[in-house]
Parts: sequence; structure tokens; C-alpha cells
Amino acid sequence: MNITYFLVSLGFLLFCIYMLHHALINHRNAKASNGWVTTTGKLTELHLWGKRRVDGDMVDCENLSVKYQYEVNGKAFTGKRAAFYTLHYPETVDFAKRYPQGSTIPVMYNPQNPVESVIVPGLHPLKPNSEIWLAGVGVVIMSATVLGVFIGELK
Repeated sequence: MNITYFLVSLGFLLFCIYMLHHALINHRNAKASNGWVTTTGKLTELHLWGKRRVDGDMVDCENLSVKYQYEVNGKAFTGKRAAFYTLHYPETVDFAKRYPQGSTIPVMYNPQNPVESVIVPGLHPLKPNSEIWLAGVGVVIMSATVLGVFIGELK
């Protein structure tokens, strides 16, 4: 048996399983965030990055990272999650216009664990299950690959 192919395939399968597990947890938390408690926070950092051609110019706007502060029951917290999904252009620009750095923002936090927070709650409105599908397809393909390598080597 060519152990190298088998181990590499098995490694990718385990990675896909890990990503599927992560996607399922993220999906559950995103759905739950619609019912989280809202407080007021302050957007302390907003960074647009990743070049994209917009109106003929190369502009940093493809991706977004944020940092914000909020308070729950007199205790200060810092958050870094804008949404449970990755914002990409034009969502990044829309977010930056709606919430400029230094602005007061609504922060939704988990009442059982206030360290978990988000600015834009819920699933992505246009592709709510995309991470699960992507990771699931990876698991199926890599399972078939591992099985194929194993069966092929038995012959």
C-alpha cells in the first residue's frame, strides 16, 4: 500500500471534518445571535484591506476587520466579530459607511457568556448554509478519496 497517499488523504479528510464541525457550531451561534441581548458599544478599530478595482482604482476594501468595546453589568469587554460570516466587498464598504471608526454601535452578546458578541447578528441573508455545504462537500470528496486509495491498494 502506498501509505503516503493514504495518510495525506486521511489528513485532508480529518481537516474537512474539523471544518464541518466548525461550520456547524458557527451556524448554530449565528442563528442564536438573533435572540441575544443588545447593548451599546464603541467601534474602536475598523480596517479595510485587500485590494479590489473600484471605479478604475485599486482600493483596500475586499475584507474587513473590526475591534469594539462594550459593557455588560459594569464589566468591560472587547469584541472582534463583525458577523458570523465573512464580509466581502461591497458588504465591507457598506459596513464601514454605516459604522465608521469611533461610532456608537449596537452589540449583540450572548447572555450566558457575554464575551461572545457580534455587531451583525444572524446568518448571511443570501447564503445562510454556504460554509456547511462547502465543508460537507469536502468531507464527501475526501471520504471517497480515502476509500478509493484504500480499496485500490488492496487489489
